[in-house]
Amino acid sequence: MAIHRAAEKLHDPAKRPLGARHRPGLMVAGHFRQREPYRVVRPRGTDDWLLTFTLAGRGRYRMADVEHAARPGDLLLLAPGAHHDYGCVPREWWHFLWVHFLPRPDWLQHLGWRRLGPGLCGRHVPNARARSRLKAAFLRCLAEAQAAQVTPEHLADELAMNALEEVLLLAARHGEAGGEGARGPASARTLSPEIRAVLEHLSANLAQPHSIAELARVAKLSSSRFAHRFKAETGDAVIACLLKLRLRQAARLLAFSGLRVQEVAQEVGFESPYYFSRQFARHFGMSPRAFRRRGDAEAAFVRSAP
Repeated sequence: MAIHRAAEKLHDPAKRPLGARHRPGLMVAGHFRQREPYRVVRPRGTDDWLLTFTLAGRGRYRMADVEHAARPGDLLLLAPGAHHDYGCVPREWWHFLWVHFLPRPDWLQHLGWRRLGPGLCGRHVPNARARSRLKAAFLRCLAEAQAAQVTPEHLADELAMNALEEVLLLAARHGEAGGEGARGPASARTLSPEIRAVLEHLSANLAQPHSIAELARVAKLSSSRFAHRFKAETGDAVIACLLKLRLRQAARLLAFSGLRVQEVAQEVGFESPYYFSRQFARHFGMSPRAFRRRGDAEAAFVRSAP
């Protein structure tokens, strides 16, 4: 089975330094059939989310004192920053689809899955017809994501994101909480109306300064309760989330407006063009000018939602 070289390098621990962090703003997907000793260990995880869908065989996830066996029909989701230690069960093989991604804000409402371990959530899809449809959507996501890597093209990225959204919707409709072989505490995470209101407020006022106290008032919560809820539901602290929202809008402006870099920085709330350029390069792996010049803007901004 052919595997996209760039995707394989990002996913395979033998071809990627331990602890290396996946660059935000990039959707990467793959289709693996592995045997022991296949194993991925990233102590600091990645900056994005990792979703796997087991088609056949078994995989194994280890987190702290929790171990989870991934069986056919299991969708497992590792949150940003979660410890990665997963691979094949000894003397068995593991056939699975995977995607690294950054979700659009409205997707978070579909990720209230059962908690299986620190930063690990899961859903199990028992129905064979639903699994078949989910696999088809996942494969479309894979095909479009790989096409976009070879020849960056806006519509391929949109189609990949749409296919991934279908995967999440199908999981929400047909999935059962948790999965087989889970050991550990259970809890669900959903995007509440209070936190959704804050995300919408931030998105509509990117150029304005914000404080925890102000946003807590929008959420109608105490400052301490708000900060805790926001991190628990979005996976990011408020400051980190606001930075991602600003950078995503900056990428959109670089792609589709004639504004100068300094004007883009001001438009999304950066007082210092130098600080903006530094944060942009850290997030996208290139400077704002290089981002615009290479023609990658259309392809990358759609994948950079927090």
